[in-house]
Amino acid sequence: MLIDRHYFQYTANVPWPKMLSDQVDWISGINCVEQWLNSYIGSHYIRWAWHDSEFSYHIGVAFKLDSDRSLFVLTWA
Repeated sequence: MLIDRHYFQYTANVPWPKMLSDQVDWISGINCVEQWLNSYIGSHYIRWAWHDSEFSYHIGVAFKLDSDRSLFVLTWA
């Protein structure tokens, strides 16, 4: 999985985005989540970074602000 070196303390794990296929397409999932993060949270490495996920079929993200983490979890969980 994608893991960035970062100093952000607020982490979240959410399931992969639902795609048209039952097969998990990690490239499309990453692109979908990354586009959303850049649009609604802010720039990569400035407001968020990829983080290790606790679960196999989840995406882990770390955030600079707890409010950004909350918005992310409410949107994707």
